[in-house]
Amino acid sequence: MSHPARRHPFAVAAWILVGALVVAGVAGVAGDIVSPSIVVDLVALWPLLAVVFLAGVMGWIRGRRHRARAGAILPLAIISAVVFAVALHLGGWDQLPSAQVRLTGPSIDDVSETVELTVQLAGDLSVGPATDGSAYRVDPILRGGAVGVPVALETAVDGQLSVLLEAEASSPWYVFSGWELGLSPQVEWRLILNGRLDADLADLAVASIAVAGSGVVTLGPPPPVGGTVIAAGDMTISVPTGVAVTVVGDVVVPVGWERTDDGHRSPTIEGPAWVIRVYNDSAVTVRVR
Repeated sequence: MSHPARRHPFAVAAWILVGALVVAGVAGVAGDIVSPSIVVDLVALWPLLAVVFLAGVMGWIRGRRHRARAGAILPLAIISAVVFAVALHLGGWDQLPSAQVRLTGPSIDDVSETVELTVQLAGDLSVGPATDGSAYRVDPILRGGAVGVPVALETAVDGQLSVLLEAEASSPWYVFSGWELGLSPQVEWRLILNGRLDADLADLAVASIAVAGSGVVTLGPPPPVGGTVIAAGDMTISVPTGVAVTVVGDVVVPVGWERTDDGHRSPTIEGPAWVIRVYNDSAVTVRVR
């Protein structure tokens, strides 16, 4: 009496892992954990996936007569290919479709000495220095969300460049949790930022900044003539030790700061200063690092 062939436990476990990977991917996209652009990238990588799939099939055919575990070769090959493709996506490989929605501004040699830049975003906005020679650079954050592809409107008046960055809803596949904004340290900036902020401006030349929304803004030294900060929302503003700071409005400040008629003043009062003005009904905290 013959008995049906039984799958090796390794093969069964491997196929279960494939199923779990598919379920996790669908749940990740549906739950806004990852951007739907990962699907477009996986489709674009079909030659790689096809080659690995065929190699897995051939390995399974050649090995099934000799090893009971050969049934695990194909699912493990599929898992390896998908994991590699996801790593390329998350690593921002330049050849993938999702990498083509990045935005790179003009060279620092082609912009005015001071640039005004405005970003109003209903999502995450991470800001830091850019080192690629451009004045600014925008990379979508590859998590799920409702923020579209970055587009820039640049205008120049009397040699002064102004940049407005907006989110374009070009495709339901290209939506993200927000943007990473890189700014050149070689340009002086006047910034207007709105969103869920994580803005590290410590190494940037900032003449003035207006922020709204929520998050953390880390400032460096003010310019020689002093700098202005306007804040609204739930913000934490970090300033360097030893820098003069004047706060106008109802703000939580470090212990030891002097109370003034309309706010507070830091113990350091000489040299260039940051003047921080806070709108009413805002929850702003100033910290010294």
